[in-house]
Amino acid sequence: MNKKIIIAGILVHLLAAVFSVGYFQVDEHFQILEFTAFKLGVAEEGDLAWEFHSQIRPAIQPSFAFAIIKILNIFAPENPFYQAMVLRIISAILSLGCMWLLLHALSPEIKSDYLKRWFFFLSLLIWFLPYIHVRFSAENWTGIAFWSGFALLLTTDIPNKGINKKYIKELIIGVLFGFSFILRYQTGIMFGGIFIWLAFIKKDKLQNLSVILIGFLLSTSLGFIIDYWFYGEWTFTIWNYFNINLLQDKISRFGIAPWWYYFEEIVLKGMPPYSLFIIFSTLIVWIFLPKHPLTWATIPFITVHFLIGHKELRFLFPLINILPFVVVLSIQIIAEDLRLEKLKRGLKRIEKPFVRLFIIINSICLLVVCFKPADMQIYLYQYIYDHYVPESTELLYIGRNPFARAIPLNFYKNKKLKTVRINTVDEIRDYISNTDKKILFATLNFKLDPEMGILNCSAVYHTLPEFVKYFNLNNWMDRTPLWSLYECTLPETEKNVD
Repeated sequence: MNKKIIIAGILVHLLAAVFSVGYFQVDEHFQILEFTAFKLGVAEEGDLAWEFHSQIRPAIQPSFAFAIIKILNIFAPENPFYQAMVLRIISAILSLGCMWLLLHALSPEIKSDYLKRWFFFLSLLIWFLPYIHVRFSAENWTGIAFWSGFALLLTTDIPNKGINKKYIKELIIGVLFGFSFILRYQTGIMFGGIFIWLAFIKKDKLQNLSVILIGFLLSTSLGFIIDYWFYGEWTFTIWNYFNINLLQDKISRFGIAPWWYYFEEIVLKGMPPYSLFIIFSTLIVWIFLPKHPLTWATIPFITVHFLIGHKELRFLFPLINILPFVVVLSIQIIAEDLRLEKLKRGLKRIEKPFVRLFIIINSICLLVVCFKPADMQIYLYQYIYDHYVPESTELLYIGRNPFARAIPLNFYKNKKLKTVRINTVDEIRDYISNTDKKILFATLNFKLDPEMGILNCSAVYHTLPEFVKYFNLNNWMDRTPLWSLYECTLPETEKNVD
């Protein structure tokens, strides 16, 4: 059974890595891939997000992407879409490795074979994990590093004896915790909770604690050096981040949410009513296992995020790798604790329909996650990249530049492709009349403006397939921003005149 789950888990992760193009949130792209594009010479410094100029972002992920892309360019022609896919595949592989370590380390705590199978299933196949696991984002990678270190910390069957092997395990744990910190500084709160647990609950040896700290400092020192290489000067990004976002409170300019925001987001976006069980399971583990290292790692982290005014669901993504264990462990607690006998009987009555419906819904969501792009607009960029020679093509647009989101997007754009903002259809005619280049026109309307009838424009790309227009009930497509791309030439009558 576990073998089938493992194969299915690997398959859905690889499918998601291939098809889940784009990003979940803009920081995943503009503060990693666009930073990478700058070091590659594709993006200009002035096009980068304000975080680059303020030097508040750790450079480890852009630097890693830079190294991977340089290696790829040795063996294959440059293609940003393949490069991004490779980074997603690497993210998926590392995520699966982290889940395997957690399964190995935590399975002994699960006493029932039935619950162990569910632990396997949820760890690899709950619908939202493959989607997040393939993201080349700070939230995903910091979770990979932290929970891998956590798993090693709780793994007891690793040989750690002999002169050459003594303290190697603790050193690796410290290095992993350190990497989780320099990938996303907020994870330092979880490390602090774990370190307090080691010192005062487990009462670990001082030598072990010292080696873990040494490993942590090695990672952070490496991050300091990488930041120097990336920014071109010595800078302390952790202080810059703390000073600008917290002391100067710049983070609040991006919106303030009420304290219950995370409850609402988890319930609404986590497949209700099953998302309620995520919150319920977490509370059960915290209440009944107050001395568990999981409790000490997660309570401080979540508490701080509840207290900070600016909230986003992705800020909790570093915790998702441990959720399958939390859910299964809470069920075990309910089954064993006599004080929860009434709750146990109530859950028993709804167990079969509850589980069957979950499997159906989860399977549907997995199919969507495997094949739906995270950002539909990436396919527009890929179509232009694959079908047009940039030196002999100009892209015209009215209003919004397709290669500008909040700020210019350069990673997926060939630097030689010229994009021009125009105001009227007549300007397209002028461009066509005075150039021998191929003229493309990008618009957010599925249908061309009637004024475009004076030109010969043929549709070459739509965000949605052409047949969707037959389901344009109540003209919803006219109100929805959907990119379309046209090749435009002069009418035959005007060509003859010329």
